[in-house]
Amino acid sequence: MMKTIKQHPVWLFFGLAYVLTWIVWGTEVAQAQGLIASHLPQGLGYWGLATAAYLAAIITGGWPAVKDLLSRLVRWRVGVPWYLIALLLTGAIGLVTLGVNALLGGTVQIGQDVSFTQLLPLFLANFPLMLFTEETAWRGFALPRLQTKYSALWASVIIGLGWGLWHLPLFFIPDTFQTRFPFEGGLASFLAFVLLIVPVSILITWLFNHTRGSVLIAAIFHTAFNATVVYLGVLTHGATLFWLFTGVTWLVAAGVVWVERPARLARGQVAHEITFVTAP
Repeated sequence: MMKTIKQHPVWLFFGLAYVLTWIVWGTEVAQAQGLIASHLPQGLGYWGLATAAYLAAIITGGWPAVKDLLSRLVRWRVGVPWYLIALLLTGAIGLVTLGVNALLGGTVQIGQDVSFTQLLPLFLANFPLMLFTEETAWRGFALPRLQTKYSALWASVIIGLGWGLWHLPLFFIPDTFQTRFPFEGGLASFLAFVLLIVPVSILITWLFNHTRGSVLIAAIFHTAFNATVVYLGVLTHGATLFWLFTGVTWLVAAGVVWVERPARLARGQVAHEITFVTAP
């Protein structure tokens, strides 16, 4: 049994991630349905994801795997351009989206949910959470291991689908960001979200592979993405904006795949540095 588990670390991680997070978020869904009177704090779900990553690392690779995972969180010597791309790429995609929307007769609704002056505090408040939970798990643990068996493109798609599915309960919990998507019903919003999250996963893999497997850069991109889409309102202010933003994101991701090639989404000598360490 243990030998089989060690041979499939990513699937062990996925199983633990869903169980440890969905138990927490499931209490909110149950409360919303009137089945129970209270719920566990929603933030615990994110730490359940991180716990899944470290448990899977310990079980399948021991201390060397944990040490490798921790080292990625502080891998900061990656070149200034990658910091700029991580911070600004979502904004560029969003501005193109708003421009196309304006050409189609739509209105610009920037800053209605979060003002420009609130962007930096929002980023700083959310960055530690993204670094120590989601990106530790999806990119720090899962992505390097998937890339030993699959191309970078397919690894990105697998993580995108798994990452999207992990969010599923949030679409049925009142007052979450996901319930503000402009679609009727939680399931419709969830499917739309998955269509967006897959190209986002491809873009993060591109950044990750060009920065020697840096979880830090991945977390900067993830946090900037979250803050930017809230500020620009591209996901919550109408279906047209949502689909335009998703379409432009897919076009950018497709461009990256075409230029960098799907095998590694990175050229040159960076590819060998994304591998991970395991115990004998």
